[in-house]
Amino acid sequence: MGTEKTFKIGELSRAFHIGVDSIRYYEKVGILNPIRNPENNYRFYTMEDFRRLALIRELLGLGFSTEQIRSLITDRTVQKTQQMLSSELSAIDEEINRLRYVRKNLESRLETITDMEARYHDERIEELQLPARNCIMIHDAHLTDDMVDYYLIDYMNQYKNYVGTIGVCDCYTLDLPGSNPDSSYYRTKNVFFYSDSLNKKECNYTLPEGLYLSILYRGPLTKTKKLLPSLYDYAKKNGYTVTREPIEFCYIDEYETSDEAEYLIEIQLPVEPS
Repeated sequence: MGTEKTFKIGELSRAFHIGVDSIRYYEKVGILNPIRNPENNYRFYTMEDFRRLALIRELLGLGFSTEQIRSLITDRTVQKTQQMLSSELSAIDEEINRLRYVRKNLESRLETITDMEARYHDERIEELQLPARNCIMIHDAHLTDDMVDYYLIDYMNQYKNYVGTIGVCDCYTLDLPGSNPDSSYYRTKNVFFYSDSLNKKECNYTLPEGLYLSILYRGPLTKTKKLLPSLYDYAKKNGYTVTREPIEFCYIDEYETSDEAEYLIEIQLPVEPS
């Protein structure tokens, strides 16, 4: 074996802080080429393998795939290196843009939760003049609570459109005539998601601009059925005509907390002057 310095697999593993299985894999795909002791068939890695493993670690850190690394190491030229680095820079730019979008989305979600927490004023009725709001309708019919996530995933798979849930408001148009009077909950007519962070191109449903009566409450969703009549009473006393079904906006619910006492729900009733 001459005087060239060689390394056992365990020595390489300790030097580069990688598992022996990974080293064996790099050998299997042709990136490393250890020599074998003819007497016991033990692997010994040369300085060339050591240099290659150092390069592998660096390229992995830059985001290159194992196949890209194998191609570069086994047929390395300046032109190929330039092409691969240029390609990786383009991929990094795409990832930066994606992360910027994700960051903006997360900031918007956090802002929504913070703003709604600040808006809470002991279930006081408010009159809100609201602009048109773009939403994502995932199901245009009644759904039980336990089926919402199923249809959300089904929608994302069908339309290749990711919809986050934490900090995004899940909303329900309430079906009062179709509801069971003995139930603690109203039946719903549809399920959609709303957030200022939603991309308009992703949206398939719009809440019309107009005047809405609003009540924001904290606590379990059963309070919707107790509080909604007060919005109808307010509309009648103040000369408003109800134009459409009420909507339940779940700003903070099971997606953000497991404590129902922390839920923050808004009921909006579309109205116009009589």
